[in-house]
Amino acid sequence: MRRERAGSGCLDLVLDLGATRRVHRSLLGRLMTHHEHDGHDADQGYCRPSQQVRGHRRRLSVISPCVTIAEVSLFERLESEMVDARRKRDENALGTLSLLKSEVVRASKEPGASGSVDDDLVLRVARKEVKRRQEAIDIYRKAGRDESARREEQEMSILRGYLPAGLSEAQIEAEVRAVIAELKPDGPKAFGAVMKEASARLAGRAEGGQIAAAARKLLAS
Repeated sequence: MRRERAGSGCLDLVLDLGATRRVHRSLLGRLMTHHEHDGHDADQGYCRPSQQVRGHRRRLSVISPCVTIAEVSLFERLESEMVDARRKRDENALGTLSLLKSEVVRASKEPGASGSVDDDLVLRVARKEVKRRQEAIDIYRKAGRDESARREEQEMSILRGYLPAGLSEAQIEAEVRAVIAELKPDGPKAFGAVMKEASARLAGRAEGGQIAAAARKLLAS
């Protein structure tokens, strides 16, 4: 889509990253040349090289006419990466992503759900799936089934790609401290109560071991 911005001499190019992940330099070059031939000054109205879409979205760094990047939803990204996995015959990735999609669609149809699929729903389901993988890994490790544990770890790594970046140690401690302040736990069951609540809040953003370390440290202080 081509759009002229009134009064700025700047050409906007809207890119749907769900349909394509790369902008070929030759295309941008042709757009710049065409823009100049339209009578605009090539030195005016151009953006700086960096246009960034944060979080799960892609980053585009090019010297080009002003580029506006259309936001891509997590569900659109999920479908796109399923196509990529199928094309590459990556059965592990395809199976993991297909299951995630099925769970997202199922969650959208649950009683009380809006019926729509948005980023919040995808994040919630992805966190739940990550938690399930972590639980499976712990069980397999205890049973000495290392191969099964490694398979779960691979799937968990794929799922984590749909979650925000993990929290720092200080951020985890802050979350656990807030849980302790709310629960005011006491006695031998204090650790278990804190872990249960903190793990639910931090699912997908922190490892169980990190949460446990923070809980022990804060409960002992």
